[in-house]
Amino acid sequence: MRIKNEIEYVIRILLYLTKYGENRIVSSNEISDAENIPHLFSLRILKKLEKAGLVKIYKGARGGYQLTKPSEEITLRDAVETIEPVICIKDCLGNLEACNLRKGDCAVHRAFNGIQREFIRALESRNFKELAEETYHDD
Repeated sequence: MRIKNEIEYVIRILLYLTKYGENRIVSSNEISDAENIPHLFSLRILKKLEKAGLVKIYKGARGGYQLTKPSEEITLRDAVETIEPVICIKDCLGNLEACNLRKGDCAVHRAFNGIQREFIRALESRNFKELAEETYHDD
C-alpha cells in the first residue's frame, strides 16, 4: 500500500500554509517553488483544498491562499480525505458485496476492519500545528 503523491502534496501544501501563511496570503508560485510541486498540479490541489473547506482563495494581483481555520483544527485525516473522500484499506470493508468469499464474515475482514479504524484514529490524532512544529523545528 502506498500513499498517493497527490496526498503527499496536499500535506506539504498544508504544512507550508501552516508555517508561512498564518498571518498572510501566500501565492501559488511561492508554495509550488518552496515545496517543489509542479505549479499546475499545485493549483489543482489548492482548488481541491478550497472545495474541502481547508483553504480560502483570494483573487487579484495580491491574491493567493490561506488556511480557513487554525492549523490545530486540521488533521491528517482532513488532508487524506481531500483526495480520498472515503478511507478504505480493503474493498470488502466499504462494500460487503466486494467480498467474494464470505461476505465479510471472516477473521481477515475483522482484522482489516480493526486496522482501518486504528489508521483513521491515527490520522485524526495528528494536526498540522503539531506537524509544522516537528517539521520546521530548525527554523
